Amino acid sequence: MFEFLKKTISSLKEQKSEEKDIPAASPELKVLLKKAWRRYEFERKIFVLSSLVYGVIVLILLGLVISKKQIVVLTPPEIKEKLAISTSTASEPYFKEMALYLTQLVGNLSPNTVDFAIKVFSSYLDPSIYEAVSDSLAEVSEMIKRKQTAIAFYPWKVGRVGDTWYVVGKLYRFGTSQKTQITQGGVVTYEIKFKVRSFRLYVTYFKQVNGDSLRKAVAEARKKQVRK
Repeated sequence: MFEFLKKTISSLKEQKSEEKDIPAASPELKVLLKKAWRRYEFERKIFVLSSLVYGVIVLILLGLVISKKQIVVLTPPEIKEKLAISTSTASEPYFKEMALYLTQLVGNLSPNTVDFAIKVFSSYLDPSIYEAVSDSLAEVSEMIKRKQTAIAFYPWKVGRVGDTWYVVGKLYRFGTSQKTQITQGGVVTYEIKFKVRSFRLYVTYFKQVNGDSLRKAVAEARKKQVRK
C-alpha cells in the first residue's frame, strides 16, 4: 500500500515539473486568442439573432396561411361553370344552381316523397327562419297526404335582384290517381336568400308568391336607378 502511495506522489511531482516546463504564452499569441474569441462571440450573436428573425418570419407566414380564406371550386360533370364557395360567400353560378335545386325540391312533392324532400330542404334552413318555414312545410305535407295530391313545378326563369333570387315557373296540382286530370296550374315565383358560413350554405329567406315577382322586382330596381 505504501509503495502505491509513493508511486502516486512521484507521478504527481513529475506532472507538476512538466507543467513548469511549458512556456508561457507570448503577448502576440494572447492578442490573437482574444481576437479569435471576440470574433467567435460576434458570429454566435449574429447566428442567434438571425435564427430569431427566421423564426418570426416562419410564424408570420404560418399565420397568414392559416388565416387565409380558402376557396373550394366545385365542377360537377353536368355543369359547365365552376361553382366556387369560400368560408363566407359563394360564386353567383353556385347560388343560381342551389336556388333551382331547392325550389324544385319543394316544388315537386307527392305523398311518397314529401317527407324526404322536406327533410332535405329543412337541413339548409338558417336557425332564424327554421321554425316558421318548417311549420309551413308541415302543413303542405299534411295536405298532400290527406288529399292524396301531388304538385309539380316547372321553372323557366331564374334571376337575382339585390341579394334575393327569384325562380319563376308553373306549378301544377293534380291527384295521384291515373284517372285524375290536372286540376290546377298557375305561374308562381319562389323567392330565396342565402348566406354562407364556414363553407356551408344556409337559406335565410324563403317565400312562394303567385305570379312573376321577378319581373316586378326588376322593374322596381330600374325605377330606383332612374331616380338616383
